[in-house]
Amino acid sequence: MIVIPAIDIMNGKCVRLLKGRFDSPTSYGNDPLAMASAFEDAGITHLHLVDLDGAKDGTPANLSTLEKIASKTSLSIDFGGGVRSPGLIESVLAAGADRVNLGTYLFSSTHLPAELAENFGAERLIAAIDIDRGYISLKGWQESSGIKAENGIRDLLDAGWKYFSVTDISRDGTMQGADPEFYRPLVKSFPGAKFTGGGGVATKEDLVKLKSCGLYAAITGKAVFEGTLSLKDIAFINNS
Repeated sequence: MIVIPAIDIMNGKCVRLLKGRFDSPTSYGNDPLAMASAFEDAGITHLHLVDLDGAKDGTPANLSTLEKIASKTSLSIDFGGGVRSPGLIESVLAAGADRVNLGTYLFSSTHLPAELAENFGAERLIAAIDIDRGYISLKGWQESSGIKAENGIRDLLDAGWKYFSVTDISRDGTMQGADPEFYRPLVKSFPGAKFTGGGGVATKEDLVKLKSCGLYAAITGKAVFEGTLSLKDIAFINNS
Protein backbone atom coordinates (compact mmCIF):
# COMPACT_ATOMS: atom_id res chain seq x y z
CA MET A 1 0.00 0.00 0.00
CA ILE A 2 1.22 3.46 -0.94
CA VAL A 3 0.67 6.21 1.64
CA ILE A 4 -0.04 9.54 -0.07
CA PRO A 5 0.05 12.75 1.97
CA ALA A 6 -2.42 15.42 0.95
CA ILE A 7 -2.08 19.14 0.52
CA ASP A 8 -5.41 20.96 0.34
CA ILE A 9 -5.18 24.50 -1.00
CA MET A 10 -7.55 27.36 -0.31
CA ASN A 11 -6.64 30.96 -1.14
CA GLY A 12 -3.07 29.83 -1.76
CA LYS A 13 -2.69 28.34 1.73
CA CYS A 14 -2.39 24.79 3.02
CA VAL A 15 -5.61 24.08 4.91
CA ARG A 16 -7.78 21.23 6.12
CA LEU A 17 -11.54 21.16 6.35
CA LEU A 18 -13.67 19.38 8.94
CA LYS A 19 -15.95 16.87 7.19
CA GLY A 20 -15.65 18.88 3.98
CA ARG A 21 -17.20 22.05 5.42
CA PHE A 22 -15.81 25.13 3.71
CA ASP A 23 -16.70 27.25 6.74
CA SER A 24 -14.34 25.22 8.94
CA PRO A 25 -10.85 25.63 7.45
CA THR A 26 -7.72 25.28 9.55
CA SER A 27 -4.64 26.91 8.02
CA TYR A 28 -1.25 25.18 8.13
CA GLY A 29 0.96 27.63 6.29
CA ASN A 30 1.28 29.74 3.19
CA ASP A 31 3.75 27.67 1.16
CA PRO A 32 2.45 24.45 -0.45
CA LEU A 33 5.76 24.01 -2.33
CA ALA A 34 7.74 24.00 0.91
CA MET A 35 5.46 21.30 2.31
CA ALA A 36 5.70 19.22 -0.87
CA SER A 37 9.48 19.54 -0.82
CA ALA A 38 9.53 18.33 2.78
CA PHE A 39 7.54 15.28 1.72
CA GLU A 40 10.03 14.54 -1.03
CA ASP A 41 13.01 15.04 1.29
CA ALA A 42 11.49 12.43 3.64
CA GLY A 43 11.48 9.85 0.83
CA ILE A 44 7.79 10.16 -0.04
CA THR A 45 7.04 9.66 -3.72
CA HIS A 46 3.36 10.61 -4.15
CA LEU A 47 1.23 13.69 -3.43
CA HIS A 48 -2.53 14.23 -3.39
CA LEU A 49 -3.11 17.89 -4.29
CA VAL A 50 -6.60 19.27 -3.78
CA ASP A 51 -7.80 22.60 -5.13
CA LEU A 52 -10.55 23.46 -2.65
CA ASP A 53 -11.30 26.74 -4.39
CA GLY A 54 -11.82 24.78 -7.58
CA ALA A 55 -14.02 22.18 -5.88
CA LYS A 56 -16.25 24.91 -4.50
CA ASP A 57 -16.40 27.19 -7.54
CA GLY A 58 -16.36 24.65 -10.37
CA THR A 59 -13.03 25.41 -12.07
CA PRO A 60 -9.42 24.95 -10.90
CA ALA A 61 -7.94 28.05 -9.27
CA ASN A 62 -4.53 26.71 -8.27
CA LEU A 63 -2.97 25.26 -11.42
CA SER A 64 0.03 27.55 -10.92
CA THR A 65 0.71 25.83 -7.60
CA LEU A 66 0.46 22.43 -9.29
CA GLU A 67 2.87 23.55 -11.98
CA LYS A 68 5.32 24.89 -9.41
CA ILE A 69 5.33 21.69 -7.35
CA ALA A 70 5.54 19.46 -10.42
CA SER A 71 8.47 21.41 -11.85
CA LYS A 72 10.45 21.66 -8.61
CA THR A 73 9.90 18.16 -7.19
CA SER A 74 9.81 14.64 -8.59
CA LEU A 75 6.61 13.74 -6.73
CA SER A 76 3.95 11.80 -8.59
CA ILE A 77 0.97 14.13 -8.22
CA ASP A 78 -2.71 13.42 -8.47
CA PHE A 79 -4.77 16.60 -8.66
CA GLY A 80 -8.43 17.29 -8.06
CA GLY A 81 -10.87 20.11 -7.54
CA GLY A 82 -13.17 21.71 -10.08
CA VAL A 83 -11.98 19.67 -13.08
CA ARG A 84 -15.21 19.50 -15.06
CA SER A 85 -14.37 19.41 -18.76
CA PRO A 86 -12.00 17.57 -21.14
CA GLY A 87 -10.15 20.85 -21.67
CA LEU A 88 -9.51 21.22 -17.95
CA ILE A 89 -8.29 17.61 -17.75
CA GLU A 90 -5.79 18.48 -20.47
CA SER A 91 -4.75 21.63 -18.59
CA VAL A 92 -4.17 19.73 -15.35
CA LEU A 93 -2.07 17.08 -17.09
CA ALA A 94 -0.14 19.78 -18.94
CA ALA A 95 0.57 21.52 -15.63
CA GLY A 96 2.33 18.40 -14.39
CA ALA A 97 -0.21 16.10 -12.75
CA ASP A 98 0.25 12.38 -13.32
CA ARG A 99 -3.41 11.64 -12.64
CA VAL A 100 -6.57 13.70 -12.43
CA ASN A 101 -9.29 13.18 -9.85
CA LEU A 102 -12.80 13.57 -11.22
CA GLY A 103 -15.91 13.66 -9.08
CA THR A 104 -18.83 15.96 -9.85
CA TYR A 105 -18.13 16.13 -13.59
CA LEU A 106 -17.84 12.38 -13.87
CA PHE A 107 -21.47 11.91 -12.88
CA SER A 108 -22.91 14.59 -15.17
CA SER A 109 -23.59 12.15 -18.02
CA THR A 110 -24.02 8.38 -18.30
CA HIS A 111 -21.87 8.30 -21.46
CA LEU A 112 -19.05 10.48 -20.11
CA PRO A 113 -17.01 7.92 -18.10
CA ALA A 114 -16.47 5.63 -21.10
CA GLU A 115 -15.58 8.57 -23.34
CA LEU A 116 -13.02 9.91 -20.86
CA ALA A 117 -11.46 6.49 -20.30
CA GLU A 118 -11.07 6.07 -24.04
CA ASN A 119 -9.71 9.56 -24.67
CA PHE A 120 -7.31 9.90 -21.74
CA GLY A 121 -6.65 6.31 -20.64
CA ALA A 122 -7.47 4.67 -17.33
CA GLU A 123 -3.92 5.25 -16.04
CA ARG A 124 -4.38 9.03 -16.06
CA LEU A 125 -7.75 9.19 -14.32
CA ILE A 126 -9.03 8.65 -10.78
CA ALA A 127 -12.70 8.49 -9.86
CA ALA A 128 -13.22 10.49 -6.66
CA ILE A 129 -15.93 8.62 -4.78
CA ASP A 130 -16.79 10.72 -1.73
CA ILE A 131 -19.31 8.83 0.35
CA ASP A 132 -21.83 10.19 2.82
CA ARG A 133 -24.19 7.66 4.36
CA GLY A 134 -23.73 5.28 1.46
CA TYR A 135 -24.26 7.80 -1.34
CA ILE A 136 -21.82 9.67 -3.56
CA SER A 137 -21.49 13.38 -2.76
CA LEU A 138 -20.74 16.06 -5.36
CA LYS A 139 -19.65 19.72 -5.68
CA GLY A 140 -17.08 19.72 -2.90
CA TRP A 141 -19.33 17.48 -0.79
CA GLN A 142 -22.06 20.11 -0.79
CA GLU A 143 -24.65 18.00 -2.66
CA SER A 144 -25.72 14.35 -2.87
CA SER A 145 -25.78 12.66 -6.26
CA GLY A 146 -28.49 10.24 -5.20
CA ILE A 147 -26.24 7.44 -6.51
CA LYS A 148 -25.39 4.54 -4.21
CA ALA A 149 -21.61 4.19 -3.97
CA GLU A 150 -21.58 0.53 -4.98
CA ASN A 151 -23.66 1.23 -8.09
CA GLY A 152 -21.45 4.13 -9.12
CA ILE A 153 -18.27 2.09 -8.74
CA ARG A 154 -19.71 -0.83 -10.70
CA ASP A 155 -20.76 1.43 -13.57
CA LEU A 156 -17.33 3.06 -13.72
CA LEU A 157 -15.53 -0.29 -13.78
CA ASP A 158 -17.78 -1.35 -16.66
CA ALA A 159 -16.77 1.88 -18.44
CA GLY A 160 -13.08 1.00 -18.19
CA TRP A 161 -12.01 2.84 -15.04
CA LYS A 162 -9.48 1.33 -12.64
CA TYR A 163 -8.44 3.88 -9.99
CA PHE A 164 -10.83 5.00 -7.26
CA SER A 165 -10.18 7.44 -4.42
CA VAL A 166 -12.81 6.70 -1.80
CA THR A 167 -13.32 9.11 1.10
CA ASP A 168 -15.39 8.49 4.21
CA ILE A 169 -16.77 12.02 4.59
CA SER A 170 -18.04 11.33 8.11
CA ARG A 171 -14.44 10.91 9.27
CA ASP A 172 -12.57 13.30 7.01
CA GLY A 173 -10.55 15.82 8.98
CA THR A 174 -11.73 14.41 12.33
CA MET A 175 -8.61 12.35 13.14
CA GLN A 176 -10.89 9.94 15.00
CA GLY A 177 -9.25 6.95 13.36
CA ALA A 178 -9.69 5.18 10.06
CA ASP A 179 -12.45 2.60 9.71
CA PRO A 180 -11.14 -0.45 7.84
CA GLU A 181 -14.64 -1.95 7.73
CA PHE A 182 -15.71 0.98 5.56
CA TYR A 183 -13.30 -0.18 2.84
CA ARG A 184 -13.11 -3.93 3.28
CA PRO A 185 -16.48 -4.70 1.59
CA LEU A 186 -15.56 -2.50 -1.38
CA VAL A 187 -12.22 -4.22 -1.89
CA LYS A 188 -13.91 -7.63 -1.63
CA SER A 189 -16.79 -6.71 -3.96
CA PHE A 190 -14.62 -5.11 -6.65
CA PRO A 191 -11.30 -6.99 -6.89
CA GLY A 192 -10.49 -5.36 -10.24
CA ALA A 193 -10.42 -1.87 -8.74
CA LYS A 194 -7.43 -0.07 -7.23
CA PHE A 195 -8.87 1.70 -4.20
CA THR A 196 -7.28 4.58 -2.34
CA GLY A 197 -8.82 5.18 1.08
CA GLY A 198 -8.98 8.31 3.17
CA GLY A 199 -10.78 9.89 6.07
CA GLY A 200 -9.95 9.90 9.78
CA VAL A 201 -6.32 8.71 9.58
CA ALA A 202 -4.53 9.86 12.74
CA THR A 203 -1.65 7.45 13.45
CA LYS A 204 0.64 4.85 11.94
CA GLU A 205 -1.65 2.20 13.42
CA ASP A 206 -4.51 3.53 11.31
CA LEU A 207 -2.41 3.04 8.20
CA VAL A 208 -1.57 -0.52 9.26
CA LYS A 209 -5.30 -1.22 9.61
CA LEU A 210 -6.03 0.21 6.16
CA LYS A 211 -3.21 -1.79 4.65
CA SER A 212 -4.82 -4.97 6.00
CA CYS A 213 -7.93 -4.21 3.88
CA GLY A 214 -6.01 -4.68 0.64
CA LEU A 215 -6.16 -1.03 -0.40
CA TYR A 216 -3.92 0.12 -3.24
CA ALA A 217 -3.14 3.36 -1.39
CA ALA A 218 -4.22 5.55 1.54
CA ILE A 219 -4.39 9.33 1.79
CA THR A 220 -3.62 11.24 4.95
CA GLY A 221 -3.83 14.97 5.46
CA LYS A 222 -4.53 16.57 8.81
CA ALA A 223 -2.56 14.01 10.84
CA VAL A 224 0.68 15.06 9.15
CA PHE A 225 0.04 18.75 9.77
CA GLU A 226 -0.99 18.13 13.38
CA GLY A 227 2.05 15.94 14.02
CA THR A 228 0.30 12.73 15.11
CA LEU A 229 1.66 10.99 12.01
CA SER A 230 5.25 11.63 11.02
CA LEU A 231 6.77 11.57 7.58
CA LYS A 232 9.03 8.79 8.87
CA ASP A 233 5.91 6.77 9.72
CA ILE A 234 4.67 7.22 6.15
CA ALA A 235 8.02 6.23 4.69
CA PHE A 236 8.05 3.15 6.93
CA ILE A 237 4.62 1.97 5.73
CA ASN A 238 5.58 2.65 2.13
CA ASN A 239 8.71 0.53 2.45
CA SER A 240 7.23 -2.31 4.52
